[in-house]
Amino acid sequence: MHFPLLPATVFDPPPVVCPGCHAPLQDPHPACPHCGYNGWTCVEKFPWIPPPLQRVMDVDNRLSAADRLLLDRVIEPLEQCLPQIRVHVCLGRLHADTDPREFGFWLFNASVPPDADAASHRPWSVLLVIDRASRRASLTIGYGLDPFVSDRHLTTCLEAAQREFQRRRYGPGAATCLKKLHTLLSTTQRHSTATATRFRQSIKDGTVPPAMLRDCTSLARRNAY
Repeated sequence: MHFPLLPATVFDPPPVVCPGCHAPLQDPHPACPHCGYNGWTCVEKFPWIPPPLQRVMDVDNRLSAADRLLLDRVIEPLEQCLPQIRVHVCLGRLHADTDPREFGFWLFNASVPPDADAASHRPWSVLLVIDRASRRASLTIGYGLDPFVSDRHLTTCLEAAQREFQRRRYGPGAATCLKKLHTLLSTTQRHSTATATRFRQSIKDGTVPPAMLRDCTSLARRNAY
């Protein structure tokens, strides 16, 4: 069976974004080359001990029992379909000058996993933050998902829930957002698996030029494939 050649760029993930100025970063940096943001900047802005990540963190008890049941019915199929992933939803009121994206970055990375199992899932976890004060929301993903999910994809998921969030229907809004995310992740998983299969077959068939193989190998190592 013949498989077409694959460009090395299929293994090149979308750029990550600085949590401070939100400029795209093409390569890993200890500090943002645009604004100087680094880990200490984040710690200084949020000098607290973060709580452990739970499936649903409803600070002010705004979600009804029906809302929680709805979220369980949406999250459980996602985690069963993609068992390495864990989903967390945080609903609360942030300070007026707090960006939900930056808060999500801090909470996701500073929260200590309660056990080894939770730690093993953290690179592939997803955190949805809903700020009732500013009526804004953000999605934060672990570095294991970075190569497959771009900010544009996450924005699409949030936009799907925009109307529900504006109406303060936080449970249905979060459910809509996560349903969209489930579809996105499932599609990405199928595409990535097919791409990897074709690439392995191309190597086996000897149809991959040496220069292309070196490029793909370099990208794969750099991005932890």
